Amino acid sequence: MCRTYLLLLLFVMLMPASPVTATPVVPYESRLAVYTHGFKVGEIISRYVRRDEGGHDVVYFTSHTRVNADLLVTAYTLEGDEDARIGPEGTLTYRKAWRENGALHQVDGRLEGGSFRCVSTGTGSDARTVIFPRESYDFTTMDCPELQIKGEGESLTVRLLDLETCEVVTRSYRWVRTERLAVNGVADLFRVIEFLDRNKSGTRWILPDAVGVRIARQDGKSRKGAYSVRAVNPAR
Repeated sequence: MCRTYLLLLLFVMLMPASPVTATPVVPYESRLAVYTHGFKVGEIISRYVRRDEGGHDVVYFTSHTRVNADLLVTAYTLEGDEDARIGPEGTLTYRKAWRENGALHQVDGRLEGGSFRCVSTGTGSDARTVIFPRESYDFTTMDCPELQIKGEGESLTVRLLDLETCEVVTRSYRWVRTERLAVNGVADLFRVIEFLDRNKSGTRWILPDAVGVRIARQDGKSRKGAYSVRAVNPAR
């Protein structure tokens, strides 16, 4: 498919952080290289740390994405930032702003008054505001719901609030196997998770840690095509 730049509109899914157990004070960092058709075209750098807010653990997440795919049949550029705060009840605040092939886009979201308010703006378009009652979704794309799966072969289906598109989709997850992978010489047992909804599908290799998950690899498809990302250093 010549529109290989597809790969980038799912980065909300790529670096989820979710509440677990420990409370480290040192920020974690991960780096993912972005590939298409075997060529490295960009990188995602994410940082996340737990902080105490009124006696509750809150994960602070920030990420920067830069992609420049100058291929024979097409050229594609994307650069953007996103940040989120995730508490025991799920995502509290979310913001993503990015420039894609020169066009600006932004999504701002906040959980308040029992509902998540999502505002989407972009170049040449009016602001779109959607309000989701908290009971209308189970998780957001930042909450890493696949961690709820207890063992290999088990599946999970959830109502997922996709923060990038400001819509609730039904997404299924399945833990298909466990696989040992080495990232920069450090070997760990990663869960191989398949996921599917009406917009996206794929497989990711994840390892739960003290803040959320480490991602070693993710391959998949969106409405715009296929993508691949690989960890380029340990996420700790």
